[in-house]
Amino acid sequence: MPLIPTAAEVKVILNGSWRGILSHPIDDEGRWKYIEENAVVKMPSFNGDQLFRIKKKEKSDAGIETEMEPIFMDAKDDCFLLDIRPTNKTGQQALDLMTAPNKKYTGKSNIKNLSTAYYMTKNLIEAINGEDENSFINRWGGEILFDNYTITINDHVGQNRGMEILYGKNIAQDGMKEDVDIREVVTRIIPKAYNGHMIEGNEPWIDSPLIQKYPTIHYAVMSFEDVKMAEDASEDDEKNGVIVCKTKEELKKALTEKCKEQYELGIDKPKINLDIDLVLLKDTELYKDVQDLEEVQIGDTVHCRHKKLDITTDARVIKLTYDSIQKKVADVELGDFKYDYFDDVSSMTNRVESAIRPNGSVVGEQVQGILDGVKTQMQIQSSKAHKTTKKAFLAEDIDPDSETYGAMCWGSMGLMIADSKNPDGSWNWSTFGTGKGFFADYIVAGTMLADRIRGGVLEIGGLDNKSGVFKMLDGQNNTMTLMDNSGILSRGRIKSADGEGRAVTIWQGKIYTENEKGELCGLIEYREDGIYLQSYGGINSAIHLKKDGSMTLAAKEQMHITAKKITTAAGEGKTGTAVFSNGTHLKFDKGILIGGVTKEGAF
Repeated sequence: MPLIPTAAEVKVILNGSWRGILSHPIDDEGRWKYIEENAVVKMPSFNGDQLFRIKKKEKSDAGIETEMEPIFMDAKDDCFLLDIRPTNKTGQQALDLMTAPNKKYTGKSNIKNLSTAYYMTKNLIEAINGEDENSFINRWGGEILFDNYTITINDHVGQNRGMEILYGKNIAQDGMKEDVDIREVVTRIIPKAYNGHMIEGNEPWIDSPLIQKYPTIHYAVMSFEDVKMAEDASEDDEKNGVIVCKTKEELKKALTEKCKEQYELGIDKPKINLDIDLVLLKDTELYKDVQDLEEVQIGDTVHCRHKKLDITTDARVIKLTYDSIQKKVADVELGDFKYDYFDDVSSMTNRVESAIRPNGSVVGEQVQGILDGVKTQMQIQSSKAHKTTKKAFLAEDIDPDSETYGAMCWGSMGLMIADSKNPDGSWNWSTFGTGKGFFADYIVAGTMLADRIRGGVLEIGGLDNKSGVFKMLDGQNNTMTLMDNSGILSRGRIKSADGEGRAVTIWQGKIYTENEKGELCGLIEYREDGIYLQSYGGINSAIHLKKDGSMTLAAKEQMHITAKKITTAAGEGKTGTAVFSNGTHLKFDKGILIGGVTKEGAF
């Protein structure tokens, strides 16, 4: 049945929800009668005619209001993956396997990188963009575009159509909202390489080409751990993409290129977010600057030029509203792409939504939101509660053989819970809840959510808890630090610093020491034939204490012992005696220190 709606829109969020909204009058021809739950509506969208399934309908004397989902979302119900395991596959190969259970659906992808995921007892939608770490978006990446029964997941959707808009005006109209944030702008980078090596000189920084555009300089110190001096590098570093520099000039060149890369990525430009209502701006002077946005699609790149700063920032279309009656974009939001999951697509139940993923891991940033939400809900409850003259209530089961044996007392001060009695017959209250918090002898939890945990002793493991494990995970859920009863395993650097800024770093079996300026001072390395110690700066000397009892000294410059050297008869690989003005004599045999005399005596 052809419909004649008063309003019809498609609202799209990049890698988020797609919704269709339709309003239809109660017409004499009875067209409105065809608008029912689960009916399919075909209507124009920014990417051609699209099918939408009606999910919610509200009827009133004024007409029918509906909310709809793209037809591909039907796969949440009729494309179930019992055991699909794309192993070492490209994006296209993975989608072919994932859509195989129902040939009605197809997927397209230009993602060439190989990855692996296991999908067991999941529907297709949550397998594509659910919160599970195995989801397609988490494994292969990409951005999503719906086209009826086909889903396209490319590494990038949208185009750069060369479109430019002007912002930074004094805007009085409600049709355009600007959010311009320069708090994270950086126009002068002070780069540091691995182990704190910096560009030498009085100006150890690299400036942005836009530094003059701002009234003040925006400094930032950045560490580039993939740039190393040769003395810090290991054998496999260059194979793994690390830039190894033999001289300070090479270091300066490498750090300069790293800084330029940051500027090319836009670190020297403000973050902008523009929400533009093209309908409200129609027929205004400002509209001529943004009218081309009627033709954009989701994911498109738009060049946004700031009028006062004369800086052009690239922003993407992250949200848009398409008017299916007028067949043009009515509202568009430009800004930084914010990743999102599809809502309500999980096959799992009985879990804390948005805070615990199906695999049991916790979405940390959601914890505080949950705490705030619970507070709000309880405050709403308190406003609807009825007063009582009773100050406390007691519920108890006094039969020791009963499955429900125990007691709870609650009242205006809080609550108490007991599951046993004292020798005198009174209840042994062990759990308490008051306005100041909860107190208990034991707290048992499957997954504990907390904004912060404070206390005296954190005990993991022991006789009753086997080994006990503490894990620290990175953003990709990889274990970086593991602590159990066998010790500490770290896949990253372990760094400790005192109040003066001096630091000790443990990395790849070596111990590095730094001064308060962050400069490398010393190295301790355990080798197969003994212990190797090296100092940096000044004489840059090294001592090799060997297992056979000998000691080798080496220095890039002449060796000094707090006094001027009088004779030079020894050095690396030589035999003889080195004499110093303070009376120190060191005797060498082919570079090996075999004895000497100092103020403290002979050795």
